[in-house]
Amino acid sequence: MEPQIDEELQCLHPGPLQDSVLTRQPYHRSEAIWNGEDPGPLVCRGRTKEMANVQMEDNRVIDIIKLLRLEGLFRAPSKEIDNCLISALVERWRPETHTFHLPHGEMTITLQDVEVIFGLPIDGEVLVGPTAVEDGTWRDVCGELLGFTPPNDNKTLVGQRILISRLVEAIAAPLPEDATEIQIHRYARCYILALVGDKLFMDKSGDRVHLMFLEFMHNLRDPRQYSWGSGCLAWLYRELCRASEKGASQIGGACTLVQYWAWVRLPFLCPRIEPPPGCDYGPWPYAPLAFKWVRVRSPKSRPGGTALIRYREQLVTMQPDQIVWQPYEADFGHLPEFCVAGRDTWTARVPLLCFCIVERHYPDRVLRQFGLAQQQPDDVFYEDRLHKIDLRGKVEKNWREEHGPYIISWEMRRQQLCHAPPQIGEMPRDHAYYVWYRPVTRKYVDRNSAKLDIMIQSHLALLAMLPEGSEAHNHVRRVLNNVVGLGRDPVANEEADNGQETEPTATEIPSTSAAPISTRTRAQRAIASPSTSAARGRGRPATASPSTSATRGRGMPATASPSTSAARGRGRRATTPRVVTSPEMPAPIPHSSPQPEVPPHIPDASLQPEVRSPSPPSQPNFDLGIDDNVTPPILPETPSYPPTSSTAPTPGLYLEHHYPPTASSSDPLGPPVGIDTVQPHTDVPNEHPPHQPSPPRGRPQRTRRAPICGTGGHKIGHRGSSMHDDEPKDDAPQPPPPPKHYTRVKKRKIGEP
Repeated sequence: MEPQIDEELQCLHPGPLQDSVLTRQPYHRSEAIWNGEDPGPLVCRGRTKEMANVQMEDNRVIDIIKLLRLEGLFRAPSKEIDNCLISALVERWRPETHTFHLPHGEMTITLQDVEVIFGLPIDGEVLVGPTAVEDGTWRDVCGELLGFTPPNDNKTLVGQRILISRLVEAIAAPLPEDATEIQIHRYARCYILALVGDKLFMDKSGDRVHLMFLEFMHNLRDPRQYSWGSGCLAWLYRELCRASEKGASQIGGACTLVQYWAWVRLPFLCPRIEPPPGCDYGPWPYAPLAFKWVRVRSPKSRPGGTALIRYREQLVTMQPDQIVWQPYEADFGHLPEFCVAGRDTWTARVPLLCFCIVERHYPDRVLRQFGLAQQQPDDVFYEDRLHKIDLRGKVEKNWREEHGPYIISWEMRRQQLCHAPPQIGEMPRDHAYYVWYRPVTRKYVDRNSAKLDIMIQSHLALLAMLPEGSEAHNHVRRVLNNVVGLGRDPVANEEADNGQETEPTATEIPSTSAAPISTRTRAQRAIASPSTSAARGRGRPATASPSTSATRGRGMPATASPSTSAARGRGRRATTPRVVTSPEMPAPIPHSSPQPEVPPHIPDASLQPEVRSPSPPSQPNFDLGIDDNVTPPILPETPSYPPTSSTAPTPGLYLEHHYPPTASSSDPLGPPVGIDTVQPHTDVPNEHPPHQPSPPRGRPQRTRRAPICGTGGHKIGHRGSSMHDDEPKDDAPQPPPPPKHYTRVKKRKIGEP
């Protein structure tokens, strides 16, 4: 009997099955994506490039930064934002709970993450003050506190928001040695206001910062102690909530904090980290944990749509052991004091304030991030009134009086801490928390990742039912292997999984939604076979020779010679794809992100012919909309590297480990990393072969191919060449010599003299 339509929909229901928690699902971004209205990646606002060029080295200004307790933010490096990673996380952010709903529980950015990653202080007064000027205008405030008066052009200063570029311009020149205290303070305010506007309080304009933050910089001799960390987190929560709604196209706030948080707690999302010169990091600098990712490569070289799809699949197929619930334990010993000063208030269940913004901090929903046992959290009430408050039309309000009860609750934060027994081991799948969590969460965001996860889970369940070593058991295992191969995006695989390959065991079978088998990263594959790329073609194994590329064409095996290019098809140019090599790497860092394990192939005990591993043609086509056959980019021609007798590897891409130095000047693995060698065009003959003279000039005949373009419009290439069908006739009139300068010639009719 065929299943009914409602049964099929129930099978693919993305969740939640109960609307007791996620009450705003009809207005959420994931609802639009599931219904085929995918808006694509968000635009993350920031002035990272502009502020990265500002190097503050004046100790007089740095001393003021220390007095404001912003030294950690000052020493945190700027980094380009991965829009696709932020977008994939926003799709799982829930404004009802202020948490990310992931397959294995809720996770969120807490006060602990803000203080450890950015070094922002947690203890102190809330960032609440007036948003209007009592005497004068905001132009007068700029002249008094910043040292310059913006022009009245409605461009530099709009309302109370000033261009960050104007602040950078004010600090372009260094301070004079004999600067007065007023000059130093004005100079410091310009820099600090641009710093917090770029990294913490960026709005969706992308290039402005609110002057209301000058309220906390009036007295720079003995400034008051403010909780910059709670204000940053309140601003970020509000931006995440707004970006998770339908129709949102951009996001502001501390997006770099979200990116660092994902890299440290979900390390399989972190790209590869490049080594420093000499592969020696040295001692940890006096900086917050954000310095750890100073050498992560820029994500701008990847296609946006492909990377977003890849992130969605990684999040829906993640394993419990791919999550690092307590990633900071090994770093507390070398981090500065300002990164752990407020650890006694990290688990406070309090409101977070920043002027008009009030957002709730719910650490009781993510107790595993503090090493505590997670139980079913208390119910939350979505305060729609608070989420709708903004500064539009409310600049005259006194927010300290408006939010008086919330300010009192913040001041009593040490009486509102979360307490629970420590978490020991991994939570079982039948834990009471999971029983409560599954029906109330949103499991899937898009349909493609849902199909992938459902197929993987069903095959893993089927694998556990079949006897090991049987033909059916081996077939299911091969299918799972093929799914993993097809799910790997060639561009996204430039990232390192920061994990270690786990050898499959014959007894352990994962029971959660995850990628089906243990697979190697590209760097690990290069270690196992440094001179041979994967054969991606059909029916042709790649031969083990130096710099042998993947065979992608049909019926053309890779030859065993150096710098052999990949044959991608008939009548197409043969090129050498990019070969990513890497030396032998030491053991990876703790909290690795292994792929799920599947029992190895066990021969059938019965008298059956040997079941060979399937060749590429037998792979099933689980097309997830990702093009794996992307032609690598072609760079200018570089000399090929012949094989040498040296066995010392050349350092390649780095996985944040210490590499032994190498003195070898040759590269036995072929071209350097990231450089493609361009092979000659083997399918198209040379235009003027060296053994044949060029044909005499004459009236050009019809050609088979389009001529080579040149100046004057296809003039070069219309002359005689070997592309002509026939030799020019002897009595053909010779064309006049080309003029020195291009002149327009009047057309004449045929037969005129």
